[in-house]
Amino acid sequence: MTPSDDLPLDRAHALMMAALDGECSAEERGELERLLAGHPELSAEWNRLRRLKEVTVTMGLRQPPEEVWDRYRASVLHRTERSIAWILIVLGAAALGGTAFWLWLEAWLASDVPLVAKVASVALIAGGVLLAVSVIRERLFLHRRDPYSKEVTR
Repeated sequence: MTPSDDLPLDRAHALMMAALDGECSAEERGELERLLAGHPELSAEWNRLRRLKEVTVTMGLRQPPEEVWDRYRASVLHRTERSIAWILIVLGAAALGGTAFWLWLEAWLASDVPLVAKVASVALIAGGVLLAVSVIRERLFLHRRDPYSKEVTR
């Protein structure tokens, strides 16, 4: 193959990819056919690519039985991984949130906001945090003691 052949071959490869994806116009399809007729190795490559596309489009992944997923979800390693991940996420979020809150609180206390507004804001924030903690505790309490949640299978 000579350097002058590189240009038509590169164009042929681009046209083959476009044709496989269904993005070829009629003129481009004709150009591809002419290039394939002039280069038998391209024609063989085109046939391989079309067969590969057919196989990959019709291929489906076999899903494992539901019992395999149930055993995996119940495994100690799976539960440990998830527990550690959630603990790290909560600790990181708490550290970042606490730091951001502390910096905001310092700037806010140093501002010229009236004392009444400061007290009302603290009451609002404290009430919101207390409510969120209460709801989370209630959900955890019910989740641990709900006899019906363990009977449901997915």
